[in-house]
Amino acid sequence: MRRFMRFLFLVLVLGGPLVAAAQAPPPAPTPAPPLTPEQRIEQLEKLLADTRTELERLKAFSTSAETNAKLEELSRRIDILAEEIQNLKMGEAAPALEAGAKSGEKSVERYGIGPAAARVYGIKSGVSIGGYGEVLYDNFAPKDQSGNPASGEDVITLLRAVVYLGYKFDQHFVLNTEIEYENAVVASDKGGEAEVEFAYIDYMHAPAFNARTGLVLIPSGLINQLHEPTAYLGARRPDVETFIIPSTWREIGTGFYGTHGPVSYQFYGVNGLNVAGYSADEGIHEGSQEGSEALAKSWAFAGRVDFTAMPGLLVGASVFSGDAGQGQFTPSGQKISALTTVFDAHLDWRWRGLWLRGLYAHTSVAQANLVNELNGFQGDESVGSRQEGWYVQAGYDVLSLVPGTRLSLIPYARYEQYDTQAQVPVGYERNPANDITELTLGAAFQPIPQLILKADWQQRHNAAKTGVNVWNVSLGYVF
Repeated sequence: MRRFMRFLFLVLVLGGPLVAAAQAPPPAPTPAPPLTPEQRIEQLEKLLADTRTELERLKAFSTSAETNAKLEELSRRIDILAEEIQNLKMGEAAPALEAGAKSGEKSVERYGIGPAAARVYGIKSGVSIGGYGEVLYDNFAPKDQSGNPASGEDVITLLRAVVYLGYKFDQHFVLNTEIEYENAVVASDKGGEAEVEFAYIDYMHAPAFNARTGLVLIPSGLINQLHEPTAYLGARRPDVETFIIPSTWREIGTGFYGTHGPVSYQFYGVNGLNVAGYSADEGIHEGSQEGSEALAKSWAFAGRVDFTAMPGLLVGASVFSGDAGQGQFTPSGQKISALTTVFDAHLDWRWRGLWLRGLYAHTSVAQANLVNELNGFQGDESVGSRQEGWYVQAGYDVLSLVPGTRLSLIPYARYEQYDTQAQVPVGYERNPANDITELTLGAAFQPIPQLILKADWQQRHNAAKTGVNVWNVSLGYVF
């Protein structure tokens, strides 16, 4: 009895507050702290990886054609989600999509520039700041392909340091600029330069139609508009997209661009090139006037059309054509027009961890003989009346097979051929040193999407057998 009384007493003493607490309204739950963008991306990647695993298991046991078709459709949708997650992983470097933007759109298709450069389009108004940079180390072989001593010197440099400054006035008018410093120091005893890569004003009307005026990037190839170090493989940009298609190629002009469904386009009228800068080894590269006191007696057209056949697969072509004589005359009194046309066809395919690229470029220069006379070129110094090149490239992110990781490791290979003197005028000679073949083998590592370390070996051969192999290492960032 005493034990029962003690038990009853304890129930009354301890149970009273518990009953009161049970009758009282429950306290408001403490809200969970919001997830960071990185945590949300990790959750999405884990969910995506688990879904893919389950999908592959179902495919293995499925025998129905109808079920297999449904599973393939689900696989396609998963690939679309994976692409969206990849866009999110750009973090601060990726522009927020404006209201009404379609799923899967990329900045280079929609705005004609890279993700970091397009940040200004993702803000409501005011100032936007972004940028990128890269350090490059080159280590040249001591001998050329013939076994003779090579003259190349090993160099390490801050190759580029770039700042994007943009200002969004309102929903229609946008100012965007890129300011670049090359090789760290601008001085008489250094090879550095300070340049404005682009500076233009956009009138944003609708995704399908927008206007642009100012110093614009010529919409040629795969690198010229999308040249941030995280956007391409290789410690160096492909030489085909440096000499056959100048890089970074920009001129002053005006035009229109937009996207409609799977099709995107860009059309501009710009100042023409200047034949006084043409050469045998660099083709039309130095003919670009870069918006600096550009001669404007000759004008040109630049256009591009791309087709996104399916998520991750881009195919397209571009053309640039216009006179480059700029009212100049040869010493014998002949006026030069020198119609210059640059054409390229390109493909870029990203599927899961696979990344494939291919490009063909062709340049023709009319009146190359008059260009030679203007510049005093003789023999094998001739400007190429036809210049052409191509490359194919493949890479695979082996860490894409690891669920939930933010790391990326992409072994890659690129093979390219180009000749800035594929054809020369009658009476001149081709220099076999300009008929070049390159094989690049390397790997790119990204600890986070905004940083990239690339290391590769390039076998450089030419028809003159004077090519010199080189090891390249670069560290790039984008923000």
